[in-house]
Amino acid sequence: MSKKFLLLTLWMSWMSCLLIARAFERQWTVADGLPTGEVHQIVELPNGQMLVNCEGVFCLSNGRGFLTVPCDYGRAYHLPLFSLGYGQQWQGDSLLWLRDFYRVYLFDARTRSFRYDMKKRMSKALLKNIVPSSLTVTDRQGGMWEGTMQNGIRYTSPKRQHAKLIRGEHPLIDRARSTIDSQGRIWHCKANGLEYEANGTKKHYDKTNVASLPYNRTTFITELSHRFLLCDSLCVLGYFHPERHAFVSLNNRLPALKRFRHFVGACPIDGKWVAVYTQNGSFLLDTQADTLAAFPGAKEIERYSDKYNCMVRDNKNRLWVGTQNGLFKIEKENFPHHQATVDGNGRTCERMEGLANHCIRSLILDANGHVWAGTSCGISRITPSVINYGPEDDIPAVNMMERAAMLAPDGRLVFVYSASGAVAFRPQWLESAKTKPLAVVITAVSIDGDPQLLERLTHGMSFAYDQNNLAFQFSALNYAAPSHTRYRYRLAGLEKSWQYCTYADGGLCEVEYRALPPGAYTFEVQAAIDDSAWGEATRQLVTILPPWWLTWWAKLIYGLMALTSLLTLMRLYLKRKRRKLERENDRRVNQLFELREEARHQFAENTSIDPQKIGVNHEEEALAERIVKAIEGHLSNADYGVDQLAQDVFMSRSALYTKLRNMLGISPADFIRDVRLKRAAQLLSDTNMPIGEIADRVGYNTHKAFAANFKKMFGVLPSEYRTPTRHSQGLTR
Repeated sequence: MSKKFLLLTLWMSWMSCLLIARAFERQWTVADGLPTGEVHQIVELPNGQMLVNCEGVFCLSNGRGFLTVPCDYGRAYHLPLFSLGYGQQWQGDSLLWLRDFYRVYLFDARTRSFRYDMKKRMSKALLKNIVPSSLTVTDRQGGMWEGTMQNGIRYTSPKRQHAKLIRGEHPLIDRARSTIDSQGRIWHCKANGLEYEANGTKKHYDKTNVASLPYNRTTFITELSHRFLLCDSLCVLGYFHPERHAFVSLNNRLPALKRFRHFVGACPIDGKWVAVYTQNGSFLLDTQADTLAAFPGAKEIERYSDKYNCMVRDNKNRLWVGTQNGLFKIEKENFPHHQATVDGNGRTCERMEGLANHCIRSLILDANGHVWAGTSCGISRITPSVINYGPEDDIPAVNMMERAAMLAPDGRLVFVYSASGAVAFRPQWLESAKTKPLAVVITAVSIDGDPQLLERLTHGMSFAYDQNNLAFQFSALNYAAPSHTRYRYRLAGLEKSWQYCTYADGGLCEVEYRALPPGAYTFEVQAAIDDSAWGEATRQLVTILPPWWLTWWAKLIYGLMALTSLLTLMRLYLKRKRRKLERENDRRVNQLFELREEARHQFAENTSIDPQKIGVNHEEEALAERIVKAIEGHLSNADYGVDQLAQDVFMSRSALYTKLRNMLGISPADFIRDVRLKRAAQLLSDTNMPIGEIADRVGYNTHKAFAANFKKMFGVLPSEYRTPTRHSQGLTR
């Protein structure tokens, strides 16, 4: 670098330090929400808001402008005589008495609304203590508010250093648009070739003195380890050796370069890899093997834009990529010689949020290694936190030139926005005064677009279920440097993580939640200025009431109705089930009766005794078999009776009686008799045994008793029963 240029830079830096400390001014007018331009009272409230009286109409500042405060003038206290002028008096820390020519008002700073219970609070001593209002007020940050009679309010911020605008032909502008190599040579890419200057000498290169250089016009030049990477206007990329006056093209060796429309610049990653970016994509160039590799993060970046404008590598080897629609950060682990890593969302790069403008024109590092970006609407600092600088810093909200920024030897940053315009500053000049973090004030709440009274914010706010589109406006009331303010917020009950917002003016932020489901929510918001810690959280409780059909009593009714319906259905089910069981039982009973009748008929009609035809189930069949077997075992015993039979089948007399009555409808004695006679009938029909002997065998001691019982059962005498004709007719009882 030339000695002349260094001395000039240091001299300009010294002069700028003498002139740069000044105040920022702005005018609050009717366009900013003031009712009129005639201001009579300005009072700072404990929360930092300014209460302004414009010809009897009161309004509150919200960080960006003013909002009218409703006041019922008919309920204010009317003075019996005209007063001498405007006045004010604090009562405690929240009640503010205000006076004009005709009335006295009571303003509650806690609810930010007027009160009308003045009679019980007012006294002659209080009226006498009201002091005249001043049209010049100094706020908590040291800013001065001055009311005027026609032009609203003139605000003057505390004095601090600001950026300096550079206009006209200036060496810093030319330097910021150039490239400097490790030897201090300043390279200029021009339409007629490449030029460098060093130690007061200049040297020019073009296709007349550089072998194989196809065109004179050059786009960019980037220093490598032992050579330069050079590109001309027609996208011919190659290596440039200034000492040998030689250019080696890469386009023939790398046909893939043809798909890129216009090469914009390059950023060395290490001694091997160089990131080259174009107007329609990017890639990595291996300068040792002359091969190409995919650019890490290109897939995520080009979801927003494939037009790359600038790149810079910071002190932590992170690569910052500026595009037409976003600034992206790529960690060093994602380059070819490292193992690629992804975040929780599967991304290899991160898009920076909070910028006032996302069209990144230039990137530069300051003396502390912090990243700064020139955008299409001013300048933003990126690390360690995003800060957007605005008019209060003398940073013009204009389009910065691409890759036209530099760190001057004296530590200043220079951003060029035109061929004859630039802005220069030291980073510490833009730092806000060291103040404690400011609390955030919720300046407005609206439901479905309808503003709500501020006094409702004092307590929890409740809204109907169909009033569920909620919007908050909030501000830290940082009038001195509004663009330095950062906010984070969340709606507890709906979201867990913090959301961040940083606007160009920083004065007022607005967030909207649509279609909130019924429930209880807490809106939380915090602010920070520059790199300060987050301030105290401001909280606002909000409840969206459920519709009547979702209230607890409605749910109780639903539960009772459901329970009643369930019980009714169960009752109907059980009733149907009972009817079905009754029908089934009747069917079974009828079937049982039929089987009983059939068994009794079979027993009565047949002389043979089959236990399986006596019972209707296995239990009865087994019992019948035991009974018959027991009787037949004592068939010749005339004394065998019911008691002995019950004992043989292991039953009581009464149980045996009940069982036989149910099965055959006869008593045990009758059953014993019938078995004896049926066995006698079988002997009569199957043998020629004498009737007397048969009677003895079946347990009859006398022939007369046997004959009488036999005839009673079969209708014939034993002798007649033996007749073949009678027997074949199947004589019955």
